[in-house]
Amino acid sequence: MNAVNFNEGADPMAKKRCGAAALLVFSLTMGLTVFSSDLPAATKQGTFQFFLGNYTINEPLFKSIYQNGGRILGILLSANLVFNFDFYFEIKEFYKSGTLTYSKEQTRFLLVPVSLGLRYVLPSSFIRPYFGAGGDVYVYYETNPIGSVLNYAKGYHLLGGAYLQLGKDFPILINVRMKYTLAKASQNGRSIDLGGLEYGAGIGLVF
Repeated sequence: MNAVNFNEGADPMAKKRCGAAALLVFSLTMGLTVFSSDLPAATKQGTFQFFLGNYTINEPLFKSIYQNGGRILGILLSANLVFNFDFYFEIKEFYKSGTLTYSKEQTRFLLVPVSLGLRYVLPSSFIRPYFGAGGDVYVYYETNPIGSVLNYAKGYHLLGGAYLQLGKDFPILINVRMKYTLAKASQNGRSIDLGGLEYGAGIGLVF
């Protein structure tokens, strides 16, 4: 990571990726809404969610190159277990671009966080708070004219949030949450801290 001066706005690759993601989200939302609305309440045992938020990486070197924070988006799945406990799976994308320190050429950084965990959801008819913990694998890829790096970091996280249910039998809910991750990778003999604070909201479909 040898870049400074964040320069993200005009990246055509990012715009194409966002457009494709938006089309996929719309198509899946429409299909799952129709499917889940036909299920009786007793058979609805999980959620499928789309998440959009902000993620700030702890690593000081990363901050000096790509600046603080950035958009993170992804898909979350959960399944009911017993006694109000849920199992959850998440896969998300975090992308930043900047400029190399000396040559002023573009550098790009892509992080793909994958998380598994267990949470407890407080039963309620409208607002359902929850808290949980789990493990993570953070795959990252950085590329610039100097070279490319593909690596990963293992870690763990704590999270808390709340579901807002729009109606007793309505299959759509809102998810507001905050998550803190500890994840460190080893690169060129030094430790890189890819953990940090994530917060945001999502829309979920109950199935």
